[in-house]
Amino acid sequence: MKPRLRHAFSALAAPFFAFLLVLLALARPAAAQGEAEEEKVYTYVEQMPTLPGNGGNQAIVAAIQERLVYPEQARRDNVTGRVFVSFTVTPTGGVKSIKIVKGIGAGCDEATVAAVSQLPRFIPGKQNGRAVSVSFTVPATFPPASGATAPATLDGARVYSYVEQMPTLPAPNEKTTLQAAVMKNMVFPAEVRDAKSEGPVQVTFVVDAKGNVRDPKIVSGLCPACDEAVLAAVRKLPRLVPGQQGGQPVPVNLALPLQLISPNHVYPADPRGLHATFPAPGVYDYIKRNLRVPAVVATEKLQGRVRVEFVVRPSGKVEGAELKTHLCTSCDAEALRLVNAFPAWAPARDNADQPVATRQFVDIPMPLPDPNKPFVDGDKVYSYAESMPTFLDGSPVYGPTIQQAVRYPEAVKRENINGTVSAEYIIDADRLVRKPRITRGLCTSCDQAVLDALAQICPCTPAQQNGRPIPIQMRVDVPFTPSSVSAAAPAPVKKPAASPAKKK
Repeated sequence: MKPRLRHAFSALAAPFFAFLLVLLALARPAAAQGEAEEEKVYTYVEQMPTLPGNGGNQAIVAAIQERLVYPEQARRDNVTGRVFVSFTVTPTGGVKSIKIVKGIGAGCDEATVAAVSQLPRFIPGKQNGRAVSVSFTVPATFPPASGATAPATLDGARVYSYVEQMPTLPAPNEKTTLQAAVMKNMVFPAEVRDAKSEGPVQVTFVVDAKGNVRDPKIVSGLCPACDEAVLAAVRKLPRLVPGQQGGQPVPVNLALPLQLISPNHVYPADPRGLHATFPAPGVYDYIKRNLRVPAVVATEKLQGRVRVEFVVRPSGKVEGAELKTHLCTSCDAEALRLVNAFPAWAPARDNADQPVATRQFVDIPMPLPDPNKPFVDGDKVYSYAESMPTFLDGSPVYGPTIQQAVRYPEAVKRENINGTVSAEYIIDADRLVRKPRITRGLCTSCDQAVLDALAQICPCTPAQQNGRPIPIQMRVDVPFTPSSVSAAAPAPVKKPAASPAKKK
Protein backbone atom coordinates (compact mmCIF):
# COMPACT_ATOMS: atom_id res chain seq x y z
CA MET A 1 0.00 0.00 0.00
CA LYS A 2 1.40 3.42 -0.91
CA PRO A 3 2.26 5.74 1.99
CA ARG A 4 -0.26 8.41 0.95
CA LEU A 5 -3.08 5.77 0.62
CA ARG A 6 -2.15 4.20 3.95
CA HIS A 7 -2.29 7.60 5.65
CA ALA A 8 -5.72 8.28 4.17
CA PHE A 9 -7.03 4.89 5.35
CA SER A 10 -5.69 5.51 8.84
CA ALA A 11 -7.35 8.92 8.95
CA LEU A 12 -10.72 7.35 8.03
CA ALA A 13 -10.37 4.29 10.29
CA ALA A 14 -9.32 6.10 13.46
CA PRO A 15 -12.71 7.73 14.19
CA PHE A 16 -14.50 4.45 13.40
CA PHE A 17 -12.39 2.42 15.85
CA ALA A 18 -12.68 5.16 18.47
CA PHE A 19 -16.48 4.96 18.12
CA LEU A 20 -16.31 1.16 18.57
CA LEU A 21 -14.23 1.54 21.73
CA VAL A 22 -16.78 3.96 23.19
CA LEU A 23 -19.60 1.50 22.46
CA LEU A 24 -17.67 -1.34 24.09
CA ALA A 25 -16.93 0.78 27.16
CA LEU A 26 -20.60 1.66 27.52
CA ALA A 27 -21.75 -1.94 27.04
CA ARG A 28 -19.22 -3.49 29.41
CA PRO A 29 -20.78 -2.37 32.73
CA ALA A 30 -24.24 -3.63 31.75
CA ALA A 31 -22.86 -6.93 30.50
CA ALA A 32 -20.66 -7.30 33.55
CA GLN A 33 -23.60 -6.60 35.83
CA GLY A 34 -25.72 -9.21 34.05
CA GLU A 35 -22.94 -11.77 34.27
CA ALA A 36 -22.37 -10.95 37.95
CA GLU A 37 -26.05 -11.50 38.74
CA GLU A 38 -26.12 -14.68 36.68
CA GLU A 39 -22.94 -16.09 38.28
CA LYS A 40 -23.64 -15.02 41.87
CA VAL A 41 -22.75 -17.79 44.31
CA TYR A 42 -24.80 -17.89 47.53
CA THR A 43 -23.71 -19.36 50.86
CA TYR A 44 -27.27 -19.68 52.17
CA VAL A 45 -30.57 -19.84 50.28
CA GLU A 46 -34.21 -20.51 51.07
CA GLN A 47 -33.92 -24.09 49.80
CA MET A 48 -30.40 -25.47 50.25
CA PRO A 49 -29.00 -28.09 47.83
CA THR A 50 -29.36 -31.67 48.98
CA LEU A 51 -28.12 -35.04 47.82
CA PRO A 52 -30.71 -37.56 46.62
CA GLY A 53 -32.32 -39.02 49.73
CA ASN A 54 -31.89 -35.69 51.58
CA GLY A 55 -30.08 -35.86 54.94
CA GLY A 56 -28.70 -32.30 54.87
CA ASN A 57 -25.05 -31.47 55.57
CA GLN A 58 -24.59 -34.73 57.45
CA ALA A 59 -25.35 -36.69 54.29
CA ILE A 60 -22.93 -34.54 52.26
CA VAL A 61 -20.08 -35.10 54.72
CA ALA A 62 -20.92 -38.82 54.89
CA ALA A 63 -20.97 -39.07 51.08
CA ILE A 64 -17.50 -37.49 50.89
CA GLN A 65 -16.16 -39.83 53.60
CA GLU A 66 -17.65 -42.78 51.72
CA ARG A 67 -15.56 -41.86 48.65
CA LEU A 68 -12.42 -40.91 50.56
CA VAL A 69 -9.28 -43.00 49.97
CA TYR A 70 -6.71 -42.73 52.76
CA PRO A 71 -3.45 -42.07 50.84
CA GLU A 72 -0.62 -44.54 51.30
CA GLN A 73 1.81 -41.73 52.12
CA ALA A 74 -0.46 -40.41 54.90
CA ARG A 75 -0.90 -43.94 56.24
CA ARG A 76 2.85 -44.52 56.19
CA ASP A 77 3.64 -41.18 57.87
CA ASN A 78 0.72 -41.49 60.30
CA VAL A 79 -0.80 -38.19 59.09
CA THR A 80 -4.26 -37.57 60.59
CA GLY A 81 -6.57 -34.59 60.87
CA ARG A 82 -9.24 -32.73 58.94
CA VAL A 83 -9.12 -31.17 55.50
CA PHE A 84 -11.58 -28.33 54.86
CA VAL A 85 -12.79 -28.18 51.27
CA SER A 86 -15.09 -25.72 49.51
CA PHE A 87 -17.11 -26.35 46.37
CA THR A 88 -20.05 -24.90 44.50
CA VAL A 89 -23.28 -26.70 43.61
CA THR A 90 -24.48 -25.25 40.30
CA PRO A 91 -28.11 -24.53 39.30
CA THR A 92 -28.12 -27.88 37.48
CA GLY A 93 -26.91 -29.79 40.56
CA GLY A 94 -23.34 -30.33 39.38
CA VAL A 95 -20.21 -29.73 41.48
CA LYS A 96 -17.54 -27.22 40.43
CA SER A 97 -14.86 -24.88 41.84
CA ILE A 98 -13.45 -27.45 44.29
CA LYS A 99 -10.80 -25.79 46.48
CA ILE A 100 -8.87 -26.77 49.58
CA VAL A 101 -9.47 -24.16 52.29
CA LYS A 102 -7.20 -25.79 54.87
CA GLY A 103 -5.12 -28.86 54.10
CA ILE A 104 -2.85 -31.30 55.92
CA GLY A 105 -0.72 -32.54 53.00
CA ALA A 106 0.64 -36.08 52.50
CA GLY A 107 -1.82 -36.65 49.65
CA CYS A 108 -4.89 -35.99 51.83
CA ASP A 109 -5.74 -32.71 50.08
CA GLU A 110 -5.74 -34.38 46.66
CA ALA A 111 -7.77 -37.32 48.01
CA THR A 112 -10.40 -34.88 49.32
CA VAL A 113 -10.70 -33.12 45.96
CA ALA A 114 -11.08 -36.50 44.25
CA ALA A 115 -13.81 -37.56 46.70
CA VAL A 116 -15.80 -34.34 46.21
CA SER A 117 -15.54 -34.62 42.42
CA GLN A 118 -17.21 -38.06 42.65
CA LEU A 119 -20.31 -36.79 44.48
CA PRO A 120 -23.61 -37.59 42.76
CA ARG A 121 -25.68 -34.81 41.18
CA PHE A 122 -27.40 -32.65 43.80
CA ILE A 123 -30.96 -31.41 43.95
CA PRO A 124 -30.02 -27.75 43.34
CA GLY A 125 -30.63 -24.91 45.78
CA LYS A 126 -33.31 -22.29 45.16
CA GLN A 127 -33.73 -18.60 45.96
CA ASN A 128 -37.01 -16.83 45.15
CA GLY A 129 -38.09 -19.94 43.25
CA ARG A 130 -35.02 -19.97 40.96
CA ALA A 131 -32.22 -22.55 40.94
CA VAL A 132 -28.97 -20.81 41.95
CA SER A 133 -25.32 -21.61 42.68
CA VAL A 134 -24.56 -22.36 46.33
CA SER A 135 -21.15 -22.69 48.00
CA PHE A 136 -20.34 -25.24 50.74
CA THR A 137 -17.34 -25.63 53.02
CA VAL A 138 -17.16 -29.01 54.75
CA PRO A 139 -14.54 -31.12 56.55
CA ALA A 140 -13.08 -34.45 55.44
CA THR A 141 -11.54 -36.54 58.21
CA PHE A 142 -8.32 -38.61 57.92
CA PRO A 143 -8.25 -41.46 58.72
CA PRO A 144 -11.79 -41.70 57.27
CA ALA A 145 -14.32 -41.45 60.09
CA SER A 146 -16.05 -44.66 59.08
CA GLY A 147 -12.90 -46.60 59.98
CA ALA A 148 -12.53 -44.82 63.31
CA THR A 149 -16.06 -44.75 64.66
CA ALA A 150 -18.03 -47.46 62.86
CA PRO A 151 -17.51 -51.17 62.40
CA ALA A 152 -16.53 -52.21 58.90
CA THR A 153 -19.15 -54.96 58.99
CA LEU A 154 -22.21 -55.86 61.01
CA ASP A 155 -23.65 -59.37 61.02
CA GLY A 156 -21.36 -60.10 58.07
CA ALA A 157 -22.66 -57.19 55.97
CA ARG A 158 -20.77 -54.02 55.03
CA VAL A 159 -21.68 -50.92 57.09
CA TYR A 160 -22.25 -47.83 54.93
CA SER A 161 -22.06 -44.19 55.99
CA TYR A 162 -24.09 -42.88 53.03
CA VAL A 163 -26.62 -44.75 50.90
CA GLU A 164 -29.12 -43.91 48.17
CA GLN A 165 -31.98 -43.97 50.69
CA MET A 166 -30.97 -42.99 54.21
CA PRO A 167 -32.74 -44.48 57.27
CA THR A 168 -35.89 -42.64 58.38
CA LEU A 169 -38.47 -42.82 61.12
CA PRO A 170 -41.49 -45.01 60.34
CA ALA A 171 -44.84 -43.53 59.19
CA PRO A 172 -46.48 -41.25 60.09
CA ASN A 173 -43.27 -39.56 61.31
CA GLU A 174 -41.11 -40.19 58.25
CA LYS A 175 -40.56 -36.44 57.72
CA THR A 176 -39.35 -35.89 61.29
CA THR A 177 -35.56 -35.73 61.56
CA LEU A 178 -33.72 -38.25 63.70
CA GLN A 179 -32.23 -35.36 65.68
CA ALA A 180 -35.73 -34.17 66.55
CA ALA A 181 -36.77 -37.69 67.56
CA VAL A 182 -33.74 -38.08 69.83
CA MET A 183 -34.29 -34.65 71.42
CA LYS A 184 -37.93 -35.49 72.05
CA ASN A 185 -36.78 -38.57 73.98
CA MET A 186 -34.28 -36.54 76.00
CA VAL A 187 -34.52 -36.21 79.76
CA PHE A 188 -32.17 -33.32 80.58
CA PRO A 189 -29.91 -33.84 83.59
CA ALA A 190 -29.68 -31.15 86.28
CA GLU A 191 -26.43 -29.84 84.76
CA VAL A 192 -28.29 -28.81 81.61
CA ARG A 193 -31.48 -27.66 83.32
CA ASP A 194 -29.44 -25.31 85.53
CA ALA A 195 -27.42 -24.09 82.49
CA LYS A 196 -24.17 -25.32 84.06
CA SER A 197 -23.45 -27.49 81.01
CA GLU A 198 -24.68 -26.45 77.57
CA GLY A 199 -23.26 -27.27 74.19
CA PRO A 200 -22.86 -29.84 71.40
CA VAL A 201 -22.78 -33.61 71.73
CA GLN A 202 -22.15 -35.96 68.81
CA VAL A 203 -23.44 -39.51 68.95
CA THR A 204 -23.02 -42.33 66.42
CA PHE A 205 -24.97 -45.55 66.01
CA VAL A 206 -25.67 -48.16 63.36
CA VAL A 207 -29.12 -48.75 61.91
CA ASP A 208 -29.03 -52.40 60.82
CA ALA A 209 -30.75 -53.93 57.80
CA LYS A 210 -33.89 -54.54 59.90
CA GLY A 211 -34.04 -50.94 61.16
CA ASN A 212 -32.79 -51.65 64.68
CA VAL A 213 -30.59 -49.08 66.41
CA ARG A 214 -27.30 -50.73 67.41
CA ASP A 215 -24.19 -49.78 69.36
CA PRO A 216 -24.72 -46.05 70.17
CA LYS A 217 -21.48 -44.28 71.14
CA ILE A 218 -20.53 -40.75 72.14
CA VAL A 219 -17.94 -39.30 69.74
CA SER A 220 -17.79 -35.82 71.24
CA GLY A 221 -19.23 -35.43 74.74
CA LEU A 222 -20.27 -32.63 77.09
CA CYS A 223 -20.41 -34.08 80.63
CA PRO A 224 -20.92 -37.65 81.92
CA ALA A 225 -24.58 -37.07 82.85
CA CYS A 226 -25.23 -35.29 79.54
CA ASP A 227 -23.63 -38.08 77.49
CA GLU A 228 -25.61 -40.76 79.31
CA ALA A 229 -28.84 -38.82 78.71
CA VAL A 230 -28.08 -38.72 74.97
CA LEU A 231 -27.36 -42.46 74.82
CA ALA A 232 -30.59 -43.20 76.71
CA ALA A 233 -32.56 -41.03 74.26
CA VAL A 234 -31.02 -42.84 71.26
CA ARG A 235 -31.90 -46.24 72.74
CA LYS A 236 -35.55 -45.12 72.95
CA LEU A 237 -35.79 -44.65 69.16
CA PRO A 238 -38.36 -46.95 67.52
CA ARG A 239 -37.43 -49.43 64.84
CA LEU A 240 -36.51 -47.32 61.81
CA VAL A 241 -37.05 -47.77 58.10
CA PRO A 242 -33.61 -49.13 57.13
CA GLY A 243 -31.34 -47.48 54.60
CA GLN A 244 -31.20 -48.94 51.10
CA GLN A 245 -28.45 -49.32 48.54
CA GLY A 246 -29.24 -50.80 45.13
CA GLY A 247 -32.79 -51.51 46.30
CA GLN A 248 -31.60 -53.67 49.21
CA PRO A 249 -31.69 -52.83 52.96
CA VAL A 250 -28.19 -52.36 54.35
CA PRO A 251 -26.60 -51.34 57.68
CA VAL A 252 -25.86 -47.59 57.88
CA ASN A 253 -23.70 -45.78 60.41
CA LEU A 254 -25.19 -42.41 61.43
CA ALA A 255 -23.52 -39.52 63.25
CA LEU A 256 -25.97 -37.08 64.84
CA PRO A 257 -24.87 -33.66 66.10
CA LEU A 258 -27.09 -32.55 68.99
CA GLN A 259 -27.33 -29.37 71.05
CA LEU A 260 -28.08 -29.68 74.76
CA ILE A 261 -29.46 -26.32 75.85
CA SER A 262 -31.15 -25.24 79.10
CA PRO A 263 -34.93 -24.81 78.84
CA ASN A 264 -34.37 -21.23 80.09
CA HIS A 265 -31.94 -20.41 77.28
CA VAL A 266 -32.88 -17.44 75.06
CA TYR A 267 -32.09 -18.11 71.39
CA PRO A 268 -31.31 -15.44 68.83
CA ALA A 269 -34.15 -15.35 66.31
CA ASP A 270 -33.50 -17.03 62.97
CA PRO A 271 -36.21 -16.12 60.42
CA ARG A 272 -35.76 -19.46 58.63
CA GLY A 273 -35.71 -21.52 61.80
CA LEU A 274 -36.27 -20.36 65.34
CA HIS A 275 -38.65 -17.44 65.02
CA ALA A 276 -41.75 -16.55 67.00
CA THR A 277 -44.72 -15.28 65.00
CA PHE A 278 -47.19 -12.51 65.72
CA PRO A 279 -50.87 -13.57 65.83
CA ALA A 280 -52.93 -12.98 62.69
CA PRO A 281 -53.64 -10.74 60.90
CA GLY A 282 -50.04 -9.72 61.55
CA VAL A 283 -47.77 -7.24 63.26
CA TYR A 284 -48.28 -4.42 60.74
CA ASP A 285 -52.05 -4.61 61.06
CA TYR A 286 -51.58 -4.26 64.84
CA ILE A 287 -49.23 -1.29 64.37
CA LYS A 288 -51.70 0.47 62.04
CA ARG A 289 -54.53 0.10 64.56
CA ASN A 290 -52.60 0.97 67.70
CA LEU A 291 -49.71 3.30 66.82
CA ARG A 292 -50.15 6.87 68.10
CA VAL A 293 -47.80 8.76 65.80
CA PRO A 294 -46.34 11.70 67.80
CA ALA A 295 -47.22 15.16 66.51
CA VAL A 296 -43.54 16.02 66.03
CA VAL A 297 -43.36 13.50 63.17
CA ALA A 298 -45.76 15.64 61.09
CA THR A 299 -44.59 19.08 62.24
CA GLU A 300 -40.91 18.30 61.67
CA LYS A 301 -41.50 15.98 58.70
CA LEU A 302 -39.56 13.20 60.42
CA GLN A 303 -39.04 9.97 58.49
CA GLY A 304 -37.48 6.85 59.89
CA ARG A 305 -38.04 3.79 62.02
CA VAL A 306 -37.55 2.71 65.60
CA ARG A 307 -36.24 -0.80 66.21
CA VAL A 308 -37.26 -2.45 69.48
CA GLU A 309 -35.76 -5.74 70.70
CA PHE A 310 -37.59 -8.04 73.11
CA VAL A 311 -37.80 -11.66 74.26
CA VAL A 312 -40.72 -13.93 73.41
CA ARG A 313 -40.96 -16.53 76.17
CA PRO A 314 -42.10 -20.14 75.60
CA SER A 315 -45.52 -19.00 76.83
CA GLY A 316 -45.63 -16.39 74.03
CA LYS A 317 -45.39 -13.50 76.50
CA VAL A 318 -43.29 -10.48 75.44
CA GLU A 319 -40.67 -9.31 77.96
CA GLY A 320 -37.59 -7.09 78.20
CA ALA A 321 -38.35 -4.57 75.45
CA GLU A 322 -35.42 -2.22 74.73
CA LEU A 323 -34.63 0.36 72.06
CA LYS A 324 -32.00 -0.46 69.44
CA THR A 325 -32.36 2.63 67.23
CA HIS A 326 -33.31 6.22 68.11
CA LEU A 327 -35.54 8.58 66.10
CA CYS A 328 -36.90 11.13 68.61
CA THR A 329 -37.81 11.04 72.30
CA SER A 330 -41.56 10.89 71.66
CA CYS A 331 -41.12 8.30 68.88
CA ASP A 332 -38.97 6.06 71.09
CA ALA A 333 -41.45 6.24 73.99
CA GLU A 334 -44.37 5.38 71.68
CA ALA A 335 -42.50 2.44 70.15
CA LEU A 336 -41.76 1.00 73.61
CA ARG A 337 -45.38 1.50 74.71
CA LEU A 338 -46.62 -0.31 71.60
CA VAL A 339 -44.29 -3.29 72.03
CA ASN A 340 -44.98 -3.65 75.75
CA ALA A 341 -48.70 -3.87 74.88
CA PHE A 342 -48.18 -6.67 72.32
CA PRO A 343 -50.48 -9.70 72.69
CA ALA A 344 -48.94 -13.15 73.10
CA TRP A 345 -46.99 -14.46 70.10
CA ALA A 346 -46.84 -18.04 68.85
CA PRO A 347 -43.45 -19.03 70.35
CA ALA A 348 -40.55 -20.48 68.39
CA ARG A 349 -40.12 -24.23 68.56
CA ASP A 350 -36.90 -26.26 68.62
CA ASN A 351 -35.97 -29.45 66.75
CA ALA A 352 -38.00 -31.48 69.21
CA ASP A 353 -41.03 -29.25 68.53
CA GLN A 354 -40.85 -27.76 72.04
CA PRO A 355 -41.53 -24.01 72.63
CA VAL A 356 -38.38 -22.01 73.38
CA ALA A 357 -37.55 -18.39 74.23
CA THR A 358 -36.22 -16.22 71.39
CA ARG A 359 -34.88 -12.70 71.12
CA GLN A 360 -36.92 -10.87 68.47
CA PHE A 361 -37.16 -7.36 67.07
CA VAL A 362 -39.71 -5.23 65.27
CA ASP A 363 -39.16 -2.11 63.14
CA ILE A 364 -41.85 0.51 63.68
CA PRO A 365 -42.01 3.00 60.77
CA MET A 366 -42.79 6.65 61.50
CA PRO A 367 -44.78 7.92 59.74
CA LEU A 368 -46.55 4.89 58.34
CA PRO A 369 -45.86 4.45 54.59
CA ASP A 370 -48.39 6.03 52.23
CA PRO A 371 -49.63 3.37 49.75
CA ASN A 372 -50.91 6.16 47.47
CA LYS A 373 -47.43 7.61 46.96
CA PRO A 374 -46.58 7.19 43.23
CA PHE A 375 -43.80 4.82 42.25
CA VAL A 376 -41.01 6.48 40.23
CA ASP A 377 -40.41 4.22 37.25
CA GLY A 378 -37.10 5.93 36.52
CA ASP A 379 -35.46 4.50 39.64
CA LYS A 380 -33.02 1.64 39.05
CA VAL A 381 -34.55 -1.64 40.20
CA TYR A 382 -32.03 -4.15 41.57
CA SER A 383 -32.29 -7.93 41.43
CA TYR A 384 -30.00 -8.52 44.43
CA ALA A 385 -28.83 -6.36 47.35
CA GLU A 386 -26.33 -6.55 50.20
CA SER A 387 -29.27 -6.53 52.63
CA MET A 388 -32.46 -8.13 51.33
CA PRO A 389 -35.91 -6.92 52.44
CA THR A 390 -37.66 -8.37 55.47
CA PHE A 391 -41.02 -7.97 57.13
CA LEU A 392 -41.13 -5.62 60.11
CA ASP A 393 -40.48 -8.49 62.54
CA GLY A 394 -37.38 -9.65 60.64
CA SER A 395 -39.01 -12.61 58.87
CA PRO A 396 -37.85 -12.93 55.24
CA VAL A 397 -39.94 -11.77 52.30
CA TYR A 398 -39.85 -14.99 50.31
CA GLY A 399 -41.98 -17.85 48.99
CA PRO A 400 -43.32 -19.69 52.07
CA THR A 401 -44.23 -16.46 53.88
CA ILE A 402 -46.15 -15.17 50.86
CA GLN A 403 -47.80 -18.56 50.26
CA GLN A 404 -49.30 -18.35 53.76
CA ALA A 405 -51.03 -15.11 52.76
CA VAL A 406 -52.73 -16.66 49.71
CA ARG A 407 -56.45 -17.41 50.01
CA TYR A 408 -56.77 -20.62 47.98
CA PRO A 409 -59.85 -20.49 45.71
CA GLU A 410 -62.59 -23.07 46.23
CA ALA A 411 -62.33 -23.88 42.51
CA VAL A 412 -58.92 -25.48 43.13
CA LYS A 413 -60.53 -28.20 45.25
CA ARG A 414 -63.76 -28.44 43.26
CA GLU A 415 -62.02 -28.84 39.88
CA ASN A 416 -58.95 -30.73 41.18
CA ILE A 417 -56.59 -28.02 39.87
CA ASN A 418 -52.85 -28.70 40.19
CA GLY A 419 -50.05 -26.37 39.19
CA THR A 420 -47.95 -23.35 40.07
CA VAL A 421 -48.42 -19.62 39.66
CA SER A 422 -45.24 -17.56 39.20
CA ALA A 423 -45.24 -13.83 39.88
CA GLU A 424 -42.91 -10.85 40.03
CA TYR A 425 -43.17 -7.70 42.14
CA ILE A 426 -41.04 -4.80 43.30
CA ILE A 427 -40.42 -3.77 46.90
CA ASP A 428 -39.53 -0.10 46.61
CA ALA A 429 -37.35 2.08 48.83
CA ASP A 430 -40.50 3.23 50.68
CA ARG A 431 -41.16 -0.37 51.83
CA LEU A 432 -44.19 -0.88 49.58
CA VAL A 433 -45.03 -3.61 47.07
CA ARG A 434 -45.26 -2.23 43.54
CA LYS A 435 -46.19 -3.53 40.07
CA PRO A 436 -47.15 -7.12 40.95
CA ARG A 437 -47.69 -9.20 37.83
CA ILE A 438 -48.18 -12.85 36.90
CA THR A 439 -45.33 -14.27 34.82
CA ARG A 440 -46.78 -17.79 34.56
CA GLY A 441 -50.46 -18.26 35.21
CA LEU A 442 -52.57 -21.29 36.10
CA CYS A 443 -56.22 -20.20 36.22
CA THR A 444 -58.05 -16.91 36.66
CA SER A 445 -58.92 -17.55 40.31
CA CYS A 446 -55.43 -18.78 41.22
CA ASP A 447 -53.70 -15.87 39.48
CA GLN A 448 -55.97 -13.36 41.22
CA ALA A 449 -55.41 -15.01 44.61
CA VAL A 450 -51.65 -14.51 44.22
CA LEU A 451 -52.07 -10.88 43.11
CA ASP A 452 -54.39 -10.24 46.08
CA ALA A 453 -51.80 -11.71 48.48
CA LEU A 454 -48.99 -9.61 47.00
CA ALA A 455 -51.12 -6.45 47.17
CA GLN A 456 -51.71 -7.03 50.88
CA ILE A 457 -48.14 -7.72 51.94
CA CYS A 458 -47.47 -5.27 54.72
CA PRO A 459 -44.75 -2.60 54.37
CA CYS A 460 -41.29 -4.08 54.74
CA THR A 461 -37.85 -3.11 55.90
CA PRO A 462 -36.45 -2.23 52.46
CA ALA A 463 -33.47 -3.76 50.72
CA GLN A 464 -30.24 -1.81 51.16
CA GLN A 465 -27.20 -1.30 48.97
CA ASN A 466 -24.19 0.72 50.20
CA GLY A 467 -26.21 1.77 53.24
CA ARG A 468 -29.21 3.24 51.41
CA PRO A 469 -32.68 1.80 50.70
CA ILE A 470 -33.26 0.65 47.12
CA PRO A 471 -36.10 -0.85 45.05
CA ILE A 472 -35.65 -4.56 44.36
CA GLN A 473 -37.29 -7.04 41.99
CA MET A 474 -38.64 -10.15 43.70
CA ARG A 475 -40.09 -13.42 42.39
CA VAL A 476 -42.34 -16.03 43.97
CA ASP A 477 -43.77 -19.43 42.97
CA VAL A 478 -47.06 -20.44 44.62
CA PRO A 479 -48.15 -24.09 44.26
CA PHE A 480 -51.86 -24.90 44.02
CA THR A 481 -53.21 -28.37 44.79
CA PRO A 482 -56.54 -29.62 46.17
CA SER A 483 -54.72 -30.58 49.38
CA SER A 484 -53.43 -27.02 49.80
CA VAL A 485 -57.04 -25.85 50.13
CA SER A 486 -57.80 -28.20 53.01
CA ALA A 487 -54.40 -27.47 54.60
CA ALA A 488 -55.06 -23.74 54.46
CA ALA A 489 -58.67 -24.00 55.64
CA PRO A 490 -58.03 -24.18 59.42
CA ALA A 491 -55.88 -21.02 59.31
CA PRO A 492 -57.56 -18.39 57.13
CA VAL A 493 -56.28 -15.80 59.59
CA LYS A 494 -52.99 -15.76 57.70
CA LYS A 495 -54.74 -13.41 55.26
CA PRO A 496 -54.44 -9.74 56.32
CA ALA A 497 -57.74 -8.32 57.54
CA ALA A 498 -57.87 -5.47 55.02
CA SER A 499 -60.78 -7.01 53.11
CA PRO A 500 -63.15 -8.71 55.57
CA ALA A 501 -65.84 -9.04 52.91
CA LYS A 502 -63.68 -11.49 50.99
CA LYS A 503 -63.54 -13.97 53.87
CA LYS A 504 -66.87 -15.48 52.88
